[in-house]
Formats: sequence, C-alpha cells, structure tokens
Amino acid sequence: MNNAPVGEIIGVGRALGSWLVTNKDLSRTLDTDDAWISSRTGIKQRHFVGENENCVTLAVNASKKALEDAGVEGRDIDLVLCATSTAPESMPSVACLVGEAVGAPGVGAMDLAAACAGYTYAASVADAMLRSGVAGRVLLIGADAMTAIVDQNERSTAVLFGDGAGAVVLEKGDGTSGFVDHLLGADGGGAPLGRAGHPGDEHKLYQNGREVFKFAVKVFPEMVEKLVARNGISLEDVQYIIPHQANARIIHAAARKLEVPEEKIVVNVDRYGNTSAASIPISYPDIRGTFEPGKYVITVGFGFGLAWAANLYRI
Repeated sequence: MNNAPVGEIIGVGRALGSWLVTNKDLSRTLDTDDAWISSRTGIKQRHFVGENENCVTLAVNASKKALEDAGVEGRDIDLVLCATSTAPESMPSVACLVGEAVGAPGVGAMDLAAACAGYTYAASVADAMLRSGVAGRVLLIGADAMTAIVDQNERSTAVLFGDGAGAVVLEKGDGTSGFVDHLLGADGGGAPLGRAGHPGDEHKLYQNGREVFKFAVKVFPEMVEKLVARNGISLEDVQYIIPHQANARIIHAAARKLEVPEEKIVVNVDRYGNTSAASIPISYPDIRGTFEPGKYVITVGFGFGLAWAANLYRI
C-alpha cells in the first residue's frame, strides 16, 4: 500500500466494570464450574458493571485515563469516536456524552456499531479523518457493557462476556508512526449466527458458538496474512498481533495457522472475558511500554454481522 503512517498513539486508558466475577461465582447460579469454563473459553474472570455504571461511564473513565496518559486535555481533541453496540440509549451517542464529560463540548462526536469488530472499524475511520485534515487529534474508544444484552441464565453466553472500555488518543504525527493500512469486511448473510436486541430490550444476545468459532478461525489468519503481503512486510516485522478477545481457543487456533510464536499474540481474555468492541483497546496499557520503534502491530476484530476488520500500525 505504501501509505505513510498516520495516527500515532500518544495515550491509552482502560476502565472495567467494578464487579469482579470469577468462574466460581458463576457456578453458584449456572450449571457449570471453573474447569468447564476454562477448558472451553480460557476465561477465569470478567468484570460486570455495578450500580450507576454503564457503557457511558466506562467510556468516560477510560477516556480520562487516556487523555492524562497523553498529557492533553479534552479541549485539545478534534473528534471523539466511540465503537459500541451497547449504548444505553439510541440518542445521544456515547461519544457525545464522553465529549461533554472530558471537557470537549462542541467537538465532533459519533458512535460506530460493528459489534466485536467495532474498534478495528473505528480505527480506520479515525485514520481517514486524520489523513483528510478534518481532525488533528482523535479520541478513539471501544466500549461495551455486555451484561446489558446477555442473558445471565444462559450458560453458553453468560460465561463469555464482560464489561469494559479502552481508549486511545491519536495524533496525526510526523509520518514515522501510526496506522498504515486497514481491511474491512462484512456479510449480512451470517446474521443468523449471532444477534442481539438493544440494551434493555427483552431480546437477549444469541450466538451459534460452533459456527462463529469456524468463521473466526478462518478470517483471523486470512486478514493478518493479507495485511502483511500487501504491505511488503513479514510476520517477523510484527511485534504484536492483538486479536479480539472472543475465546482463547479461537486465538490459539489462529496462531497455529499463522505459525507465529505465542509471545507475539496478545491474550488477556482470561482476565477480562469478551468485552466486544473494548477488547482490543483494553489490551494497550499492558503492552504499549514494550513497543519497539519500526516494528508493527496488527489488530484484528471479528464478530456479529458478520463483520471483520484489521489494522496495520507502525510503531
């Protein structure tokens, strides 16, 4: 592609629901136990929102941390972009409420919904806004309170999901570090494999786990290989691959297909569960301090829609 890197990450932040829920906790209300959950998902614990918490509060808290980490204030942001599928109301957007809360009133703000691929989709939009000159600095957020749409009595989904938000501050930069390329894809024909009603709706989340697993294990390595090939780099040039944290079995199966060392693959689903659009940006605080300039990070999202996307970022 030969794109100059745009959108340098200058700050990162993470927020989790205040209620820590272990597999043992779930075994008190569901026909399951730690061994069953761990062997099938790799998840040991997850965070649920507590009283007076929701997708918006998570997004606000993660954003404040990212701004502090970047050493900038809300008034220094030109655009607030939030990937989410669990906004507590259809209007106003989560991004609009975040902008007000972090001291960026009047700044452009919008939400983007692409389920678990939300962050990777939103990153491509942020890149385009920076390249076009519409924005010089973007607050990019992935936030989901999945407990709003998960039936906690349904074992197959209740054990998987958690609540959280991750935020990054992107600056146009000097062309040495930033996003280089993106892949976007979707197939509405796959809608029956997973869908959910609006938060508060009686229609809870449903997924065909077996078929979603097959889809993810196929599309994840395909996107990585395509990004690497069309940008003239190799997997040796990639320091980290950050996949959507859907299930440890999916992540490890895709890693085997790619034949990459396990240490290149970021895995934290054991601690946070599946936080949908939040799962990739939630990962940044743990690894950003180890970034090696000149190397690459690939972020890969996949989820209901079906939707999938991947980003190539030069450190």
